[in-house]
Amino acid sequence: MSANPIRRRAVQVVAAAALSLVVLSGCTTAQKAPGSYSGVEDDFIQGCVEVAKGDNQKSEENTTKIVSPQDYCQCVFDAIQEKIPYDQFKKTQSTMQDEGGKIPSKYIEAYDSCDPAEKAS
Repeated sequence: MSANPIRRRAVQVVAAAALSLVVLSGCTTAQKAPGSYSGVEDDFIQGCVEVAKGDNQKSEENTTKIVSPQDYCQCVFDAIQEKIPYDQFKKTQSTMQDEGGKIPSKYIEAYDSCDPAEKAS
């Protein structure tokens, strides 16, 4: 069964916030590992976890809570890294920072591939 509309909206907010935090910190991390996800992983996960915890605190009734923000955000990062080439990731960051707009579907697919109600074993 597909995600309910409230969960999908929450996932999009988490995605936008995590991408934005990577953009904001990208100036220093990009110098460490140009052309590679290794320089942005910690910033992405940290931003994603902060947003996920905030969403859990204000989550509406009958919506999925993120059981383990750390595990969920790591899963999302791994899915993005697997599905989206790094140069496209950086381009999306730049576009979102400059223009805003909708999260591209490949990012939504990465978030949807991870179950926020599942805790890693």
